[in-house]
Amino acid sequence: MHEGVTLAVASAGSDEVLLVVPDGATALPTHHGEGTTRAGARWIRVRKALLERYYSVHVVVRWQGEEFGLGRVVGDEAEILGGSPAVARRLGLEGDQHNGFCGTVPVAELTVVDVREREIDA
Repeated sequence: MHEGVTLAVASAGSDEVLLVVPDGATALPTHHGEGTTRAGARWIRVRKALLERYYSVHVVVRWQGEEFGLGRVVGDEAEILGGSPAVARRLGLEGDQHNGFCGTVPVAELTVVDVREREIDA
């Protein structure tokens, strides 16, 4: 978080993070590197010590009567993540028991069950 704006972490090292810069963002933290991903998203390299807050957010949603972790949300579609092979088979999710199961579903079909924030040691 920087000046009240939350930026997603693309990757993290021991002392720094790569932050994804949202379109139109103007107030950015002091950074010592920047670039563009293969998908065209802009990123900046920032020392963790310069962040106002460094935390993770875990969201649990309900879809088709089952609970899942929420992954990426892009537009009106969301990635859901689950661990039950039986539920995955029944709902047509992809994956396996080792890596988990996932699928992309309409955001409008999801109900938020729980949201938890956890501070990450910088």
